[in-house]
Amino acid sequence: MHEVNDEPKLELLETTSETKRVAIGVILAALYAVLAILPLSVFIGAASMISFAICIVPIIGIILGPLRGFAFGLMGGVLATMVLMVTPINLYLLMPTIILGPAIAGLFVGLSTRRITELGGIRIPGPFVTALYLLVIITLFLVARLEAWLFMTPYILAVVVALGLQVVGIEFDLDKEGTSKYLQIIPFTFLGSILDHSMMAMGSVFLLNLEAGLFIGIFPLMLLERTIATIVGAIVGFIVLTVLRSELS
Repeated sequence: MHEVNDEPKLELLETTSETKRVAIGVILAALYAVLAILPLSVFIGAASMISFAICIVPIIGIILGPLRGFAFGLMGGVLATMVLMVTPINLYLLMPTIILGPAIAGLFVGLSTRRITELGGIRIPGPFVTALYLLVIITLFLVARLEAWLFMTPYILAVVVALGLQVVGIEFDLDKEGTSKYLQIIPFTFLGSILDHSMMAMGSVFLLNLEAGLFIGIFPLMLLERTIATIVGAIVGFIVLTVLRSELS
């Protein structure tokens, strides 16, 4: 009897799946760049604009995972810089740290979707590592602008969410049924909105040297935009994941 060799078929399937994910990554990176020109809010006097691109960031991490999420998030940041070159004030040039925002978000959201992620043979507690990163950002901000500690409260909430994902063991699963199928994406879109903003926060403090009073003044607007980004990101994310479900299986 002849043995059936399935290895070429399996290799073909793996190659096809990888090609699809790369194509999806390029599309999401381009979409991030396009949405970067649509303002979600503008901080008057702070030379700061939050765009609807922030709603795409969590999807990059959820679909592509941490490493691809970082790579295509970085591509999105670079493309956004190029798209906004024609604008009077290009924040990506004033604060180069913003270019890293989608990459950072893609990396840590990707890590947070699983309680344990294996990278290079190393088992990483993704949500816990995400919480550590956020704690570093909080510490750096408070060292420089302790008077504006209120501005870091959403970041502290993000730390609690990340630790909750680790302790409870919540993992993203598109095959879930019922209400949880729709609600499960919210923690990740919230984390994505905070993670993407973290690089802007660092640039605002250490590059633009904005005063503490300005952060306190824009705090209510920041809360509003985080809420909008979380909700809109969840809606967009669920639609994208539903449409691409067959491509990701």
